[in-house]
Amino acid sequence: MEFQVKHVGGIENCFVSLPFNLIQILESTRRPAPLPPLLTLELRSPSANRHWTVAWSGATSSSSSIEVAQQFAECISLPDHISVQVRAVSNVVNATLVTIEPHSEDDWEVLELNAEQAEASILKQVRIVNEGMRFPLWLHGGAVITFLVVSTSPKRAVVCSGLHLYSDLKVILV
Repeated sequence: MEFQVKHVGGIENCFVSLPFNLIQILESTRRPAPLPPLLTLELRSPSANRHWTVAWSGATSSSSSIEVAQQFAECISLPDHISVQVRAVSNVVNATLVTIEPHSEDDWEVLELNAEQAEASILKQVRIVNEGMRFPLWLHGGAVITFLVVSTSPKRAVVCSGLHLYSDLKVILV
């Protein structure tokens, strides 16, 4: 299954929105089980063999493309209008500890002024991280902080679907 990626403004989370026909295809391959919240986007490129692991929270895109917040796509180097293959990921490695830090001095300054809001927002906006990844966090008033994932535990955790409000996951800001 190949679909085009489309960067969009106005999305303030690190989830993808899927076209309705892709949702139907994925549902038909998973019956009777429900769709998993995690999808792997694999890029076919003559110059690079890349893949991205992203989360889907059930949103339907407004087009026939996979829609991704522009800031998030830029953080993970996911090009606009690129064709990708999509497959549902199973056996996801759950992280128990994720260490993050603001990406720049400006991000530090914004975080210092909005620490409580950032803490409350992070688990609502991000579900997939891996070591070395950058991701945006949207705050009220249009402010965006970019974070860098310094480490995950276990060390080889590729994704952490455990990023949800009532998990045992610890997120440490350094």
